[in-house]
Amino acid sequence: MYQIALTGNPNVGKTSLYNRITHSMEHVGNWHGVTVTETSKKILFDHNEITITDLPGFYSMTVYSFEEGISRDNVLAGKQDLIINICEVNNLARNLYLTLQLLELDVPLVLVVNMMDELKKQGKVLNYRKLESFLKIPIVPMSAKYHSDVHLLMEVSLDYIKSGATNTVALTYLDKLPIRDVESIISAAAVRAGFKPRYAAIKVLERDAFVIEKLALNDEQKQALEQIGDWQARVAQYRYEFIDSVTEGVIVSNVTDEHHEMHEHEVHNIPIEGDGELPPDSVATDKHRRHHDRHKEKEKLYLHGYSRIDRVVLNKYAALPIFLLLMAVVFVVTFGLIGNWLSQLLDFSIDKLLYEPITKGLHNINTPRWIVDLLGEGIIHGVGGILTFLPQVVLLFFFLALLEDSGYISRVAFMTDGLFRKIGLSGRSAFTMLMGFGCSATAVLTARGLEDDMMRKKTVLLTPFMSCSARLPVYATIASAFFAPGKPFIIFGMYILGAAVALGMAALFEKLKPLKSGKLSFIMEMPPYRLPTFERVWQIIWHNTKVFLVRVGTVIFALNVIVWVLSNFSFHGYTPVVGGRSILESVCGFIAPVFKPLGFGNWEAVTALVSGLVAKEVVVSSLLSFGGDLNAVFSGPLSALTFMVFTLLYVPCIATLSAVAKELGWKWMLFSAALQLGTAYLMSLLFYAIGLLFTVNVGLGVGIMIVAVVAVICVCVFVSMFRNRGKCAYGCANCSRNCHKRDRKKK
Repeated sequence: MYQIALTGNPNVGKTSLYNRITHSMEHVGNWHGVTVTETSKKILFDHNEITITDLPGFYSMTVYSFEEGISRDNVLAGKQDLIINICEVNNLARNLYLTLQLLELDVPLVLVVNMMDELKKQGKVLNYRKLESFLKIPIVPMSAKYHSDVHLLMEVSLDYIKSGATNTVALTYLDKLPIRDVESIISAAAVRAGFKPRYAAIKVLERDAFVIEKLALNDEQKQALEQIGDWQARVAQYRYEFIDSVTEGVIVSNVTDEHHEMHEHEVHNIPIEGDGELPPDSVATDKHRRHHDRHKEKEKLYLHGYSRIDRVVLNKYAALPIFLLLMAVVFVVTFGLIGNWLSQLLDFSIDKLLYEPITKGLHNINTPRWIVDLLGEGIIHGVGGILTFLPQVVLLFFFLALLEDSGYISRVAFMTDGLFRKIGLSGRSAFTMLMGFGCSATAVLTARGLEDDMMRKKTVLLTPFMSCSARLPVYATIASAFFAPGKPFIIFGMYILGAAVALGMAALFEKLKPLKSGKLSFIMEMPPYRLPTFERVWQIIWHNTKVFLVRVGTVIFALNVIVWVLSNFSFHGYTPVVGGRSILESVCGFIAPVFKPLGFGNWEAVTALVSGLVAKEVVVSSLLSFGGDLNAVFSGPLSALTFMVFTLLYVPCIATLSAVAKELGWKWMLFSAALQLGTAYLMSLLFYAIGLLFTVNVGLGVGIMIVAVVAVICVCVFVSMFRNRGKCAYGCANCSRNCHKRDRKKK
């Protein structure tokens, strides 16, 4: 069995290639940081068993984040029979910086130059044979998002492994470095630490903290290294000079385009390279020269991911309004124009094709009433009520997939970095929080890529405030019942409210010294806009749809049956008549008064919230399993709106809590649960109070408002005490000395 690892910079197409080779459906995206942990899968190719490992993206063997450390450690372990290093053709020179470091380590290497389709669109070709003659390793140009060339890559890789060939590339820039001098000092320590002496010497010259710590050098060795001097900048300089020499002329115009360009230059009397003298009497030539320069400049900007569209979507004043307007259009289409009609059609089909025939058939054969009600109300209406939102879920993920795969999501992170930086986050946090709109549990795991530990913790704590797709059926059901004309805008408002609360909480955290972020940095690769492919969009939609259907068919189905039985049976038997106290009513009746100030203090609403701890979809299925009449659960639109706010902000599902515990530990998980529960209660209390002020019961609204303000003041006092913990009550800079002087003066 052979081991092959895929490595490369972020956003070069590693996971797309991994999916092609292994026929997997790992998440991919046109932005960096998608892969945060290594993923492996065994395949059979040409009668050979091969384990393919997809490693998180990293720029250098000197790492600065958790997921980059995973990749570095995997490479240094030396367990791979081959490493496939993926570079992107539009950023070839920068990507080769990692390639050189892998060659310095003497690992068996095959180089893939990806996204060749984009180079072809520019009328360019890659002279990969020339590059291959310099690097002395197999090079495979390809496009990972298409099936072509994947078979060739595997053949080349397998042949290279079986040949037992070693990299013999002459890295001439290494001769300029005092590597032998460093080796003479650290060679024994490098062997003990498990490093190859040459690699360890290069990393010492680069002042790599990880390698230096592992070497555990004594004072004498450290002093000897200091005598050699500072070579950190020169190592990088020599690498890039070598890269410039080997990449010079490897990307050239297509032959057809070259002939066309020569013809154009001859016609207009312009030197091919644009460096020659222009005829002094040729105004037309000068015009064409400027046109030629603009064309070259546009081509250069394209290679760096810049587009003319960015002049608008990244405009200082227009960026945020454009994003909000774009999302508003998505919600209007998803929950109004198309999605609502599709959901109604599916609801009608379930009612006419399942509910009515089955319940009538069971009645006709004298089936016990409780069995008919269980099947009809508890299962068909309960589970079917969730399934009716499948078209809207699919539409929402379709639009999000388009935004993600096109490269716009990276622009959102870029334009929010300024705001996020002021509240102790960075643009990288935007990736995690935006993924929270899909699944909070998955999004939490992507925070591993954040370099600052406190910023990572805060991002994990705040991401569950973002409205995940599981809450979507709750909003849609209640909005359809109480706010039908403005349903898309009510749902959009819930998403905006969740984001606003998360950002407000981040600003509050940044004021607390124990939760203050360290020095923030945000270096982001701006990918070019790309036309989303049908296959990748379908992959995202199918993955999320499958998760939705599996939850409906397992967790939601089982919980619906349990909730229906407990809500329709008392301790003495079946209680379908009005006035009978069910088991659930008897138990949840003790908790319900706590929610009375929020406007929904009844056992049905409380039951739905409690069951929602397992999966948020169960909230609406529980409400529907009680008979489907939401007017019997909520006293009016205000009560229903407050319930939606509480559902948005309160404790997330068990899967998300488990993800938080995995990333931060159990103490932080409990803090997260308490924080969300308290925030949900206070915000719902505030919403209900404000709502009452604008309705009939002004006095009650004022009373609840006073209670809410008092609660907020108490929280602020607690926060202030937490911030000033250990400080002098008088605010002295030097407490012991100044307070002592004050006491002496008083005496």
